[in-house]
Amino acid sequence: MGSAGKGAFPVSGGIGLLKKNFEQLKEIYHRQRGEQAKLLEKEASLKQKLEKIHQDEECLEQVRLLLLEAAKHAREQGRRQVELMVTQALQFVFGADMEFKVVIEEKRDRPEADFYVCSNYGDYRVETAPQEARGGGVVDVISLALRLALLHAFPTPVGGPAVLDEPGKHVSEEYAPQLAQFLKGFSQSLGRQVIMVSHNQHLADSADIAYLMEMHQGKSSVRRIR
Repeated sequence: MGSAGKGAFPVSGGIGLLKKNFEQLKEIYHRQRGEQAKLLEKEASLKQKLEKIHQDEECLEQVRLLLLEAAKHAREQGRRQVELMVTQALQFVFGADMEFKVVIEEKRDRPEADFYVCSNYGDYRVETAPQEARGGGVVDVISLALRLALLHAFPTPVGGPAVLDEPGKHVSEEYAPQLAQFLKGFSQSLGRQVIMVSHNQHLADSADIAYLMEMHQGKSSVRRIR
C-alpha cells in the first residue's frame, strides 16, 4: 500500500524548464536569423557595389585605351606636321635632296623621338643625325623650323609673335638669302609676326621694320632704319 507512490518525479517542473530553454533557443534563433538577414542584405549590397566597380573598371580601361589611341593618332598627326614643315625649311634653304624624319618609339613606357636628316645622292639615300649632316647650318635650320612648327603643332596653336635670337647663326652666307625668304614666307603664310635679333644683313633686309643698335663709347643707341 505504501509503495504506490515510489519512483514518482515532478513532471511539471521538467516541462517548464524545457519551455524556458525552448523560448531561449527560439529567441537566439530569431536574433541570429535577423543578423543573418542583415548579413545577406549587406552581402547583396557589397556584391552590387563590386559589380559596379567591375563595370567602372572595364569602362575606365576602355577609356584608357581610347585615350591612348587618340594620343597615338594626335602624336602621329603632330609628327607628320613637324616632318613636313622642317623638310620644307631644309629644302627651301639647302635644296630638294634633303628631308627631315621623326621616329617615335616607346622607351621605358614613354614616347621618345629621334630626328634624322635624309639626303638623296642619286639612287642612294642616307639617314644621319642632324648634327652630322653638313655642319652646323643644317642644325640651325632644323632647330629654327622645329620651334616654328611646334607653335602650330598643337590643336590650339600658340598665339603671339615668334621671337628669335640670332636665327641661322651658323648658316653660311651662301644660304642666308634663302633662310631670310623662308622666314618671310612663314610670317606671311601663317600670319604670325616674327621678331628677331640678327647680325645677318640678309635677314635684316627681309624685315618690314628694322632697327639698328649701335654702341659708341660704352653707350648703346637704337635707331629705325626701315
